[in-house]
Amino acid sequence: MELKQISGPITLDIPTDPAALFLVRFLVERLTQRLEFPQDQVDRMVLAVDEACTNIIRHAYGSSLNERIILTFIVEPDQVEFRIRDFGLQANPENFKPRDLAEVQPGGLGLHFIRSAMDQVRYETPPDGGTLLTMLKFRNRKEVSDP
Repeated sequence: MELKQISGPITLDIPTDPAALFLVRFLVERLTQRLEFPQDQVDRMVLAVDEACTNIIRHAYGSSLNERIILTFIVEPDQVEFRIRDFGLQANPENFKPRDLAEVQPGGLGLHFIRSAMDQVRYETPPDGGTLLTMLKFRNRKEVSDP
């Protein structure tokens, strides 16, 4: 059964305990499967949202377990939107750069996974602190192979 649209956003407020990320992964997986995204895209979206939350826990909150991450999922007929909001250490989004893939070392690939999984990625720094990450994935978009 295809899920075309949900009236209103879905909001999930989770603690910054990495053990809670299974809830995020489960919700993203089930939602995008119901939206009939191909499984390879589902897997990449799950990884992208998980990486974004992991980056927030590590970098915005310094691995503190007592903070919050608010995720909002908005389903439209032609896209799904993921908004991830933290209230931690604010950084300049212009400085967010994925590491060179040629560098052989653990870690540092989260931004690469996020950008490769999503069609649009935008970071905002709200005036009340923290960061808002908005990621869009369009439905029924054909992969471009050759012009």
